[in-house]
Amino acid sequence: MQLPVFPLDVVAFPGMTVPLFIFEARYRRMVKWMLEHDPKRFILVLARPHEGVADGAAPPIHRVGTVMDVLQLSENVDGTFELLAHGQERVAVQIVHAEDVPERDGSTRALYFSDYREAPLQRDDPNEELVVAWDALDSFRRYARAIYAFDAQDQIDANLPEDLLYQASFVCANVRVPSASRQVLLEAPSLSARFRLAQKLMEERIAAHRPASEHDV
Repeated sequence: MQLPVFPLDVVAFPGMTVPLFIFEARYRRMVKWMLEHDPKRFILVLARPHEGVADGAAPPIHRVGTVMDVLQLSENVDGTFELLAHGQERVAVQIVHAEDVPERDGSTRALYFSDYREAPLQRDDPNEELVVAWDALDSFRRYARAIYAFDAQDQIDANLPEDLLYQASFVCANVRVPSASRQVLLEAPSLSARFRLAQKLMEERIAAHRPASEHDV
């Protein structure tokens, strides 16, 4: 099975819901392709910088993305689309063909398609995963209090999923880091590694957020 590829400056994790506004001709074509297929799915992948990419070269994207299921889809009067997509499983992105889509100026831009290749996280001993998750969530609560608001812990407890995989996604989606750092989290080899990497990023930001006087204590 092949799916269209949507490169963005966004990293989506399993269980994460993303609103999208579709206006480019090639991605409007992607939506129309999805309307002809069931289930309506595409691969969301982090785009790389475009500098130095030659015409006809492979698209400047990362090689791990997330399959997204379309939950809601509406077309605007100008032909653009608004959709709500929900992250499913992690996949390896391997471009297999491209469809040239005409633009208004007469040029064409490619809509890429990838084979559907699942890239599941390695799972460790359940007890070890629970301990690692507990430590990461403790850091997440302290991080949220420092970065967001004093009532952040109540909001976390109210919205935290029960499944460890989705707990990791919840943490990764709410940590303020550059997209490149989120991509590292997405590409983590195991669930435990994802929790540990997220915890390291949070602890670094907690330390940076402390007043200077606290660093000297």
